Amino acid sequence: MFYADADSPKYARLTALILIGLLALRLVCVLLSPLELYADEAQYWRWGQSLDWGYYSKPPLIAWVIHASTATFGDSAWAVRVPAPFLHTIAAYVLFLLGRRMASARIGLMAAVGYALMPAVWLSSTVLSTDGVLMPVWASALYLLWRVREGGTGWGVYIALGGAVGLGFLAKYAMLYFAIGAALAALIDRPTRRSLLNLKGVAALLTALIIIAPHLAWNAQNDFATVGHTVDNANLGGELFNPENALKFLADQMGVFGPISFLALIGGLIFMRRTAKGEQARLELWLACFTLPVLIIIFGQSILSRAHANWAATAYPAASVLVALLLVRAQPNRQLWYWIAGVTGLCFLLIPDFTVVTRLVAGLVWAGAIMGAAYVSRFKPEGLFWTGLGLHAALGLGMVVAMTFANALSGPLGLDNAFKRTRGWDELSDKLAAFVEQSGTPSAVMVDEREIWHGLDFYLKDRIDAPLILWRYNEGAHSFAEQQPMTDALDGDVLIASYRPNRRPAIAADFERFEKVGDVSVDLGERSNGCPLTRQLVLYRASGFDPLPRSQDWVDRFDGETLDAPEPCPTNE
Repeated sequence: MFYADADSPKYARLTALILIGLLALRLVCVLLSPLELYADEAQYWRWGQSLDWGYYSKPPLIAWVIHASTATFGDSAWAVRVPAPFLHTIAAYVLFLLGRRMASARIGLMAAVGYALMPAVWLSSTVLSTDGVLMPVWASALYLLWRVREGGTGWGVYIALGGAVGLGFLAKYAMLYFAIGAALAALIDRPTRRSLLNLKGVAALLTALIIIAPHLAWNAQNDFATVGHTVDNANLGGELFNPENALKFLADQMGVFGPISFLALIGGLIFMRRTAKGEQARLELWLACFTLPVLIIIFGQSILSRAHANWAATAYPAASVLVALLLVRAQPNRQLWYWIAGVTGLCFLLIPDFTVVTRLVAGLVWAGAIMGAAYVSRFKPEGLFWTGLGLHAALGLGMVVAMTFANALSGPLGLDNAFKRTRGWDELSDKLAAFVEQSGTPSAVMVDEREIWHGLDFYLKDRIDAPLILWRYNEGAHSFAEQQPMTDALDGDVLIASYRPNRRPAIAADFERFEKVGDVSVDLGERSNGCPLTRQLVLYRASGFDPLPRSQDWVDRFDGETLDAPEPCPTNE
C-alpha cells in the first residue's frame, strides 16, 4: 500500500535533484572521456547496423537502442554509450516510486540513491551493456507488479506489466529471474497470488508472450543461436565443483552492490524473519523473492563452474529497497558496525590493479572512517546506509575523474592495465590503414583474435576496401565475429594481422604462401610490474588458402608452438 506522508513532495524533489545531478555528471564523463569502445560494445554497435529480432549471443533490445542513438548522433563511441546514464536514471527513479508506494517517500529516496550510487551502476552508466538496458525495464516490472498486488488496478496496469516483462526478455535472458521471483511471491504471498490468478493476469502473460514471440521465432530460424550461446556461457561441461569460487563470488558482489550494502543485505536476509512482524515482514519477504533466488542461483553457478560479477545484478533493484527498509527499522548495534568495518577493510585487499601497500592503507583508512561514522550516528544501522553511500560516491567520483582524464591519469594511478581494452583502437586502425595504403590493398584482412576483429571493425570504418575476417580455430563459428563468411577473397592476396603468436604456426599451415611484411603497434602504458603494455599486430602476406581439418592431430601438432613471439619482459616480481 502507499503510505502518504507530509514530506513526500520534499523527498520527491530531493530525489529528482540528486538523480539529475548524477545524470549530468555521467553525461559529462561519456561525452569527454577519451576511452574507446571495448569489444562487446563494438559488437553491439555492429548488430545495430541492421535491425533484427535477435543476434548471435544476446536478445535484440541493446542493438535497437544503439541503432536509435547512432542514427541520431552518428557513429561515435559517445553516441553508442550515451543511452547508458539515462537508462540507469530511469531505473533509479522507478525504484523511488516503488519505495514510496511500499513504505514512504523517505524509503523511496534511499532506494533510488542507493541504486544510483552502486559501484556497478557508476561503471555501467559510462558504458553500454545489456544490464544497463535491462535495469529500467526490470525496475518498471517490479513497480507494476507491486501495483497489481495492491489490488484495484485496471487492465492497463496489467498490460503494462506484461509489456515490461516481455521487453525485459528482449533485453537479457536474466529476466527469467523475474518470473521466478513472481512465481515465488505468488506462492507465499496471498495478495500477489490473488492478483495474478485471474483474467487480467492472463492478459499480462499473453502480452509478454506476444512481445517475446518474434524473438523466439528468430531463434528457431537461426538454430537457437542466442539460447545456445547462453547455455554455453554457463560452462557446465567441465569439473562441476569449484568451492574456491565461493569467496570470489561474495567479494565480487560486494564490488557490485557495495561492501556495506551487500553485508547489510546478507545480514538482514538472515535475521529478517526474527526481527520483522506483520505488514513490515510481508513487504520485506516480497522483496526478498526478487533478491535471494538470484543470489542463490548465481552462487551455485559460481561453485559449479564460474560466474561473472554482473550475473547477479538483477538481485539489486529489489535489494535497494529492501536494504533501506531493513536498516531504517533496525536497532543500534555496535557489533554490526565492528563486523562490517573489519570485513570491508579487508575487502580492499582484493581490489586489482593497485599495489598491496595502497590496498592495505585504503582498507585501514576506510575501516577507520566507518568506525568514526559509527560514533557520529550512535551505532544506528541507518548510519551504515549513508556511510556506504559516502564510500560509493567517493569511489564513483574517482572513477569518473579517472575515465574523463584517462590519458593523463591512467599512468600515475596505475590504471593502464585496467583501461587497456578501451584504448589504442583508433590509433591502431590508423596505422593499419596507412600500411595498406602504402603496400597495396589486399583481397582480405584476416585477424586471429575476437577483440581485434571488433576493434578494427568499428574504428577502421571500411577504410580498407577488403573484407575483415576472423581466422577460425574451430571448424564452425564460435562467436559473432567468426560468423562472418569465409569468402572467396581468401583465395587472393590476404593480409594477416596477427595478435597471437601461438596461433601463427597454425595460420601459416592454412596457406601455401605466408611471409612476414611488417608490424603495427600502439603503446598502452605499462603494467604494475613495470613491463610495457603494447597491442602489436604482426603483418603477413599470404595466399593459397587451404585450411587443414581441425582434428585432434591438428591440435596436437601446433600445441605449444609460437612464431615471431616478442621477447618476454624481464621482471623481478
